[in-house]
Amino acid sequence: MSIIVVHGEKVISRPIEVVQSQFVDMERHASNRVHADLDVSNVRPQEGGCQFTGRRRVFGILQEDEIEVMRDAEGNSTLRSLSGSNAGLLITQKFEAEGSDKTRVHTTVEYPVRGILKFLSPLVRMGLQRDLETALEEDRIDLEERGYGKN
Repeated sequence: MSIIVVHGEKVISRPIEVVQSQFVDMERHASNRVHADLDVSNVRPQEGGCQFTGRRRVFGILQEDEIEVMRDAEGNSTLRSLSGSNAGLLITQKFEAEGSDKTRVHTTVEYPVRGILKFLSPLVRMGLQRDLETALEEDRIDLEERGYGKN
């Protein structure tokens, strides 16, 4: 098995605490459809995070995963696919304050490839990079334009 790794970052014009909170608020992701191509459901809180069911279509094929979200003491977070179509997928999110009202989000996606996907690795890498950039922009929109965390 080999692993494809992609990186992305995005500056979001919101305080670090708010950005960190939104990235792990899967109830918000479920109820507001933060990510257009990802259906988040069955959110189950657990100590330090939650688990949820994630569903999306890739080339018309439904993929379903059970995903665990954990937040560490510094506010960074990890998402790990425990089972399903993308079992072993790991997403790490690190947050860096840039002043009091801007946050730089550094995201790394590690995707294990097996079987025929090994031969399609360049295409898989391009798809993962595109999906990561789209997801970061959707989170930025939720935080900056939809007003996550504003009263």
